[in-house]
Amino acid sequence: MFKKLLKWLVSATVIYTISIILVSCAGMASPGQQLPHMALPSIQVRALYPGADVRMVLGSVTPPLKDSIFHNVENMDYMTYTASSDGSLIITVYFKPGTDLDLAAVNISNLVSVASGQLPAQVVQSGITVLRKNEPIVMAVNLYSENTGPYDQAFLANYAATNIVPGIQRVPGVSHLITFDENKDSLMRIWLNKEHMAALNLTLKEVLATIPDDKLEAVTGILYKNGKRTSDYIIKCKSEHTQLVEYGNMIVRSNADTALRLKDVAAKVEFGPYTYGNFSRINGKTGISIVVTQAADLNYNEVQMAVKKLMETASMNFPAGIKHLILYNPKDSVYISGE
Repeated sequence: MFKKLLKWLVSATVIYTISIILVSCAGMASPGQQLPHMALPSIQVRALYPGADVRMVLGSVTPPLKDSIFHNVENMDYMTYTASSDGSLIITVYFKPGTDLDLAAVNISNLVSVASGQLPAQVVQSGITVLRKNEPIVMAVNLYSENTGPYDQAFLANYAATNIVPGIQRVPGVSHLITFDENKDSLMRIWLNKEHMAALNLTLKEVLATIPDDKLEAVTGILYKNGKRTSDYIIKCKSEHTQLVEYGNMIVRSNADTALRLKDVAAKVEFGPYTYGNFSRINGKTGISIVVTQAADLNYNEVQMAVKKLMETASMNFPAGIKHLILYNPKDSVYISGE
């Protein structure tokens, strides 16, 4: 009797141990864990300083807004900001998953109001916009030319901007449009690391002072919370590829014995496209893609139907050889996923 009981206990222990191992393996291979990370919910703050250049935006508009939000907003993961030569400033705040964006938007709006007293009057008069960035994509409208001919990508982009985009923007329920094309403009990027700059006792203002006013296009910064990486900067300059060496040799600081050059400060100086990732091919042919996003609390199907009807009407007046396709329809993807 004792031997049978002992045998039963050993068998039960073995089965229990195997079960734990199987459950652990199943957890490690869980399909949910194989899925890509979801994009973090985010809110964007847009401001404009008419007539200002990048340095003016960085000096008088960015600090009050950036500091007010960074030090007081809740559940923030990290923040990016870009000051451009047209006087615009875009701050994007990324939140931890599950954050209530409605409450976060109200919180940021209040923080913007607090900071507005430190901003130039022209910025306040131009208005500061707080936008939710998690608007769903309704569809992607693609425009392409069947023949290379005279209708290159530049023509398609201009044609869409004049004859298609304004109509889609007027459709009730459309929030905003994002146009993707093959960007032919190029610029120089100077990548800076704040830790490296701190080791050299160097400020961003000193680095920017070495770059001519008419060449400075934009400056992008990244701020992390929770003890993560410190602030980094990317400086964008309008220049030619042949000026890489010239820019690298620009003197940031000097004394009687030595000279600190831009190439000594920058983690990387490179020449490349104005933006990365803008590349469209439709049926193997060069084209453009117009991504349509939906405003909150509006009917998804009605927006799609209205845009499709608009494109059918617009296509009747297309120049010969220009076609359109709606290649991305999230609703169809949902139906397929649910089967």
